[in-house]
Amino acid sequence: MVWIILACIISLSPARAWAGAGAIALPFLKIDSGARASALGGAYSAAGEGASSIFYNPAGAALSDRKEFEISHNDWLEGLRNENLAYTQPISKNHTVFGGANLLFSGTMDKYNASGVKTGSFNSQEGAFNFGVSTDLGDQYYCAAALKALYQKADKDSANSWAGDAGLLKISGDLRFGASVSNFGTKMKLGSRAFDLPLILRAGAGKRLNDQFWFLADIVKVRESQAAFCAGVEAGFDIDENEAFFARAGYKSDRSQYTGSGLTAGIGIKSNNLRLDYAFAPYGDLGDSHRITLSFRFGVMRENIPVKNKYPSGQDTSSRQTPAAKDKTPTEKKTANEQEDEGILFVW
Repeated sequence: MVWIILACIISLSPARAWAGAGAIALPFLKIDSGARASALGGAYSAAGEGASSIFYNPAGAALSDRKEFEISHNDWLEGLRNENLAYTQPISKNHTVFGGANLLFSGTMDKYNASGVKTGSFNSQEGAFNFGVSTDLGDQYYCAAALKALYQKADKDSANSWAGDAGLLKISGDLRFGASVSNFGTKMKLGSRAFDLPLILRAGAGKRLNDQFWFLADIVKVRESQAAFCAGVEAGFDIDENEAFFARAGYKSDRSQYTGSGLTAGIGIKSNNLRLDYAFAPYGDLGDSHRITLSFRFGVMRENIPVKNKYPSGQDTSSRQTPAAKDKTPTEKKTANEQEDEGILFVW
């Protein structure tokens, strides 16, 4: 299959083929976005659904059955803050629009001249803003494309650039296969130098077991780096009819001896249309990262949900009506649908 072929190409490509001359622009785009994905070691190209997917494989946005808004805060390393905003909205039975922002703030830093003398302070900001469309291609194939505006500012210097993201997703029963490419576009010029963008290739697979467990694996290749292997596992447990608890663990390879083992962990809790997730990622001598994500789903459900999903609570979000509902009057049908909508679970 195309997914396996792409995974092999990514994993076997020589590092020099992707090596850039010097540093790359906006390296923060390599940081994991969202607590769930971060806890799963970044293995998210196949499992992502809804708003959280747009930073990994935007084709996952096609699985949104309602509007969804997500906000994420990451206390990263050495006082850096990484913030994410994401939004998805179905506009027809086959199309979903989405948008997001990925931001990095440095805080105040000391500034020195060429002689090493402190001359004051400065701060820097980096950001990526994307907007795109995901589509149901039929036979449980999904694709997406997005345009991305990039911005970087360091002291008095600033730069802008444009890039694109694209993704594919295939669902086959309890199996999923995903592939994506992120940040392909023009170079970014800051001062007198131009820098390549951090082109990221992902390919992965996910297996759903007993409607409770996810087993995930990705291969990730960044322009100047060796291919990394990512893996994650998630377990969901019912609290009651509308609430569930999630436990996660992940691993990412290609870490240096000073940046930790690559192990990650996290938890999450869902209550009706709200979901709160937390992820912990140690980085060895550099410190620890703590990420919190809050998601909210709202609005009218899509008429034909792209794919039937089951969750740990066992609730079925299929748009098919039960035989009893078909026999009701139009008024009774509306009431039944509204009642079903009140307890709807998150799409993940």
